[in-house]
Amino acid sequence: MQKMLSVLLLVSYSFIVGQNLKSPEEFLGYKVGADYKIADYATITKYFKHLSENSDKILYQNIGKTTLGKEMFMAIISSPENLKSIDKYKKIIQQLSDPRKINDADALQLTKDGKVVVLVTCNIHSTEIASSQMSMEFAYTLASGTAPDKSNKALNDVIFIIIPSINPDGTTMVVDWYNKYLNTEYDGASMPYLYHPYAGHDDNRDWFMFNLKETQNVVKVAFYEWFPQIWLDEHQMGSNGARLFVVPYKDPINPNVNPLIWRWQKVIGGLSALDLQKKNFTGVIDQALYDAYWEGATENSLWHNQIGMLSEMASCNVASPIFIDSSEVKATQEITTYDVRTNYPSPWRGGWWRLRDIVDYELGLTYSLLETSAMFKEDLLKTYYTMCKEAIEKGKEGNPYAYIVPRDQKDPITTSLMIEKLQMGGVEVQFSEKEFKVGNTIYPANSYIIFLAQPNGRYVKDLFEEQTYPDLRRSRSETPLRPYDVAGWTLPYQMGIKFFTINESVQIDAKIINDPLYQSAIIPTDGNYFVSPAGLNVNSTFINRLQKENIPVYWNNEKIKNDSNEFEDGSIFVQVNDRSTKAVKELANELHLKLVSTDVTDKSKLKELKKVKVGLYKSYSASMDEGWTRLLLENYQFEFSPIVNKDFKNKKLKENFDVIIFPDMSGDIIKAGKPSGENARFSRPKPPEYEGGIEKDGVENLKTFIEKDGGYVIALGQACNFAIDDLGLKITNVMKNVKSDDFYCPGSLVRINVDNTNPIGYGMDRESIGYLSDNMAFATSTPFGQFDRSVVVRYPSNNLLKSGFLLGEDYLFKRNAVVDVKQKNGHVILFGFKVQNRHQTFGTFKLLFNAIHLAGMQQ
Repeated sequence: MQKMLSVLLLVSYSFIVGQNLKSPEEFLGYKVGADYKIADYATITKYFKHLSENSDKILYQNIGKTTLGKEMFMAIISSPENLKSIDKYKKIIQQLSDPRKINDADALQLTKDGKVVVLVTCNIHSTEIASSQMSMEFAYTLASGTAPDKSNKALNDVIFIIIPSINPDGTTMVVDWYNKYLNTEYDGASMPYLYHPYAGHDDNRDWFMFNLKETQNVVKVAFYEWFPQIWLDEHQMGSNGARLFVVPYKDPINPNVNPLIWRWQKVIGGLSALDLQKKNFTGVIDQALYDAYWEGATENSLWHNQIGMLSEMASCNVASPIFIDSSEVKATQEITTYDVRTNYPSPWRGGWWRLRDIVDYELGLTYSLLETSAMFKEDLLKTYYTMCKEAIEKGKEGNPYAYIVPRDQKDPITTSLMIEKLQMGGVEVQFSEKEFKVGNTIYPANSYIIFLAQPNGRYVKDLFEEQTYPDLRRSRSETPLRPYDVAGWTLPYQMGIKFFTINESVQIDAKIINDPLYQSAIIPTDGNYFVSPAGLNVNSTFINRLQKENIPVYWNNEKIKNDSNEFEDGSIFVQVNDRSTKAVKELANELHLKLVSTDVTDKSKLKELKKVKVGLYKSYSASMDEGWTRLLLENYQFEFSPIVNKDFKNKKLKENFDVIIFPDMSGDIIKAGKPSGENARFSRPKPPEYEGGIEKDGVENLKTFIEKDGGYVIALGQACNFAIDDLGLKITNVMKNVKSDDFYCPGSLVRINVDNTNPIGYGMDRESIGYLSDNMAFATSTPFGQFDRSVVVRYPSNNLLKSGFLLGEDYLFKRNAVVDVKQKNGHVILFGFKVQNRHQTFGTFKLLFNAIHLAGMQQ
């Protein structure tokens, strides 16, 4: 009787829940994917809360805050029975993720008892809106049981996690902008600001540096809580090619990824394409367009023993339909009249293309993934365990066996920060407080040790080794095959960190650490000056915070020696008194500074750094480099203001700014707000307040700012061409007209020689490593009159490449990479390589920071 009552209650509950459950169409008032209709993030959030409150198949979980403070969430979808035992299944996956803690027999039983975990992330690029809309219908059909039968049954074996948007702030921006200008003359115009507040489209380039809150939220789920066996990231691409890209990727593939992953991609991608073909979805392509070589995208999961996958749908105009003539359809960029291929057997022939079409394809793709995952449940779990185990065994074999990273080097704070970022990526790090010996080499106390015999050992290896991007040309006469993104990303090189490689098995007395163990602050007060030695990135934070409190700060422009210390040029000096001591103590503890206290008698070697007013140019052709630079300046607590086009109408720019920074963008964008020549035809008109650039008057006012008023201009990357061509610099970019068949660097790490006696080079090693991606190197003329220049960074005379790919390196031999040009009363500082690329190149941040501080020293 009791059992029957329970059954009746359950049936009654299910009936009530089913009655309350609203479809997306009922909830939104229109069908998902309808022309001109899109739900914003707040609406999507409300709908998923509605589903979780009215279905026993869906759990709603908050996973953190976004950059702008929105609630970021995921939905866990599975059978009611699985969700009731969710902690049990999470524990099983966590056990399988570390084979050092279980044996093979245990693992085999766990693969039988467990459920395969699948993660789908949507809408990281906010104009690629369809997957966020699709997620509502996908979740509803499973919650209501109206999904395909195989998908409904698959929930018994799959824990399916979907994150409807991994850039919620951008989703809101795109929907608001689209709705505002729909059916106006500005319909379809691009937003004048980034759809991620800092990264824009580059929010998919942060997946080993973890600078963004959204990235941090997702990797916590993927690398610490749920360890999905499959991770699909759903994107959109251009409109005129194939309708959908599915894995496998094209060559080259990364050699540090377990081959089992490439094989599984073929299986899963192939079954997805087959399932879609059965439903007469045409235009599905694989093994084209996208490679899987570099670490920075969400496919970072490939190095974590997870089957990382990408899908790319052809786009419409956000939610507006487009018509594509059959003559405009081209599957890839290759020149060919043969459009039926083994990887593209059913071409799409053109016609109308709508948001609903994209939703339908993505629904079919996502159902297929769910069904395939259930079909191979035990195999997928066994494969995951096997790959984790193989990573450990490969680490035990050595070559490499471990990496040793001394904490106490020129910039110990950035060193610990690198360790923190590795730990975010699921890396196990150990620490030795005592010095130790390996072979004939003694390694210092306070060293981090990263053994590769760990589940994420392949990830560590890929980040620490030098990349050699393969040259896949059949002959040297062909154009180099371009990587989808960068070719070299060696993490310690980017961050300016020294490390050692141990190739053979060793025993080291060390302990596993769960935090990066930043050094403890030291604040002695026995001299008349506090000193923070040159070389620390956080020295700039130290300067900026002290200046904010009106406490004088000094650089030494020559070496200062006393009985026990020698201070390199560019060390930070603060006079000891009651007021400064309080501020310095607070800052030293916050920033982990080991200060020195010393007596300075010859104050002629000290130059006070005055606070400077900084402007960062913000074009209405939204620049990702501007966003990353803004994040960098904020993180190191520079006070700055955006400077927009209208501000350049002011003939007295110096009243508001001492330093103006132009991020990496073309002179056409700076001057006119749009590209020139052939590309100008594709620019849609913007609302009048967002049109144009600084214009001719702005250029003239900028010249006055420099030449007459003594202002500083800092030009980054392609903005150097603008500075040279339009500000009348006596300097030449010798690479400007070199063709890509002769010189090509797709984003690689190269050797640089730094003059660290020049204030811009203070704190840098004479031999350092920089990130190069532009055709940029300078030749200067002999100084005369009111024009002068100093070379801060040069390229060496041989062996430039450290990591990545570089064709035609001899074009750069002995050329200038960073130049400070004196232009009458002011200065223009040209950075020919990306000193602050994507907030990743910590090893060269100081060059930019010093250039800003220099303006204060020269006042």
